[in-house]
Amino acid sequence: MNLSFFIYKKLNSNNDKSNISSRIIKIAIISVFLGVLISLCSISIGKGLQISIKDKLFSLNSDLVVSTYENNLRGVASEKINNLDKVDLQIRELFPDLSIEYIIEKPTLISNNNSFESMIFKGVSEEYDFQKLNKFINNSMILDKLSSNEIMISKLTADKFGIKEGDDLTLYFQINNSQRIPNIRSYSVKYIFDTDFPDFDNNYIIGNAKSLQGIFKWGFNDYSTIEISTINNSKISEIESSISELEIIDRNNLSVISIESKYENIFSWISIFDFNILVITFLMIIVAIISVIISIFTLIFERVKMIGIMTSLGANEASLSKIFIYQGVNIILKGMIPANITFLITAIIQNKLTIIKLNPDDYYIDSIPFIIDPTYIVSLNLIFILITIVVLSFTFVSVTKFSPILNINSQ
Repeated sequence: MNLSFFIYKKLNSNNDKSNISSRIIKIAIISVFLGVLISLCSISIGKGLQISIKDKLFSLNSDLVVSTYENNLRGVASEKINNLDKVDLQIRELFPDLSIEYIIEKPTLISNNNSFESMIFKGVSEEYDFQKLNKFINNSMILDKLSSNEIMISKLTADKFGIKEGDDLTLYFQINNSQRIPNIRSYSVKYIFDTDFPDFDNNYIIGNAKSLQGIFKWGFNDYSTIEISTINNSKISEIESSISELEIIDRNNLSVISIESKYENIFSWISIFDFNILVITFLMIIVAIISVIISIFTLIFERVKMIGIMTSLGANEASLSKIFIYQGVNIILKGMIPANITFLITAIIQNKLTIIKLNPDDYYIDSIPFIIDPTYIVSLNLIFILITIVVLSFTFVSVTKFSPILNINSQ
């Protein structure tokens, strides 16, 4: 029979609920509950924000952009790429598995009810994958390509100009600086998107590149940007470096920019989340462990006489320590199990109902996302239990420091 476990059960069942140790144990359980719950929430929310923001960036942008230096300096891909076919061929020879799309970007003025606003018309080629935008389309899905007289606009733009799907919208294009009267085109609004990404929603209209090729007298195969996507995001830097070293890139005055470089400030910002998660988790674990240690020490001092008697009867350090280790594990489990259940319920409700909202202007998403990953949930619980048991094991060395006679006579 496990004597240490038997004594622990007897002490636990006979514990006076009104004594000091009972109240301290309750505080310790609450501390463990809050420590584990806050740690789980901080990891889940932090990772959720990182994944959600990155997913949105990769959905709205390609992994790499090849365009002229003039385009990159101005921020609008409006200058034509020379020798596009040769550039494309060499890139495909280097990385056959890449997904390549062609883009033209031109500044335009949007007009409706005598209101004007400058925006960017993003003309996409026939190869453009519209399916990645479906998650941002309001009340519908993109089923086919945009024709040359159809466009997509953001909900912000639609609300600002009072536009609905199916309405016509007039756009103005200036072909050159000497042009006094701009080219005027009317488009039908086929889809309205809402990305919660202000830099995109406030600036972009998406349409067919053929429309811009006709307005600016470009050829059928003339584009200003090559957008490149890869299945493995971890290889973006490697691909960027390899393409940049191609002679044809330098010869045609082209540059290669990755999504990490384009949105360096955002990627730097979300990388800070890892440090914040580590700090919060560390502090919560420390506070919870200290509470458990204090509660166990209180139990030890209450049971000094029992410890003295058991020591005089030949009980060794290991058996004495196990009694209180069982009590420590009991405190941990009573706080940890409800914390995990509360976390899972909170995460599921928040993901389903999006009760807690965020400001998209600050966080690029409209609600707090919870990522429920069994790996980090199990890992955090195991780490918490292991650290607590190790700390408690060292703590219980003090149990054998009491003189048996002193312990017996202390009460």
